Amino acid sequence: MLTAIYLLCAISTLTLGGIGLRRFISAPTLTLALILPTSYALPYDSMIIALGRLLGEGPLLVTLNWLRFLLHVLILPPLAVALALIVRGAGVRWAKHPAALPGAVFVGLITLVAGLFGDLVGLQLVPHYRGDVLLYAHAHPVGPPPGAIMLLVASLIYGGAFGLRARWPWIALAALYTVLVQAVPEVGLRGALINSGEVLLLAALLLAADRFTPAAPVAQA
Repeated sequence: MLTAIYLLCAISTLTLGGIGLRRFISAPTLTLALILPTSYALPYDSMIIALGRLLGEGPLLVTLNWLRFLLHVLILPPLAVALALIVRGAGVRWAKHPAALPGAVFVGLITLVAGLFGDLVGLQLVPHYRGDVLLYAHAHPVGPPPGAIMLLVASLIYGGAFGLRARWPWIALAALYTVLVQAVPEVGLRGALINSGEVLLLAALLLAADRFTPAAPVAQA
């Protein structure tokens, strides 16, 4: 069952990535450019977990899973800036303050540092069998990744402000769902549900970026 959930997450995020890329080609925005890498990193994450049993334990699966952790660290900081741009595009007053965007960049940098030291420095991967999936994860996990926690908090804050101003609550609701499923006691199901929350959050971000951030002007000949 878990394999099917991860495969569905991979297909869903890859589809969202294709839709987002098509929209970016026709109407490019900085916000979409910041979000699109996530739409290709997430399907990789879910697909590697889904294929773990097929690939089996060994150096190949270790390397593929190490790349999962690296991609998670790299894709989160740009999303913090994208959130700020979406909220500013929706007309939230404080998001238009001159310090708002540099502040989001600072949050992104903190998220990057937290991810590097929380996920990659000293990372020791060991095989974990969870239901019908096999993945390599921390040998001594201490909780959710700190970078992911920071982004979820930012999504709740920015998404909440965005929802109140634009009457568009989907970013906040997707982030809230992803936070709530962290409480699921069974670790295998919890991981699959977290990935499904990432799909929902990505969809909400792409829709908001398309709806509330202006496209770059087309140069006139």
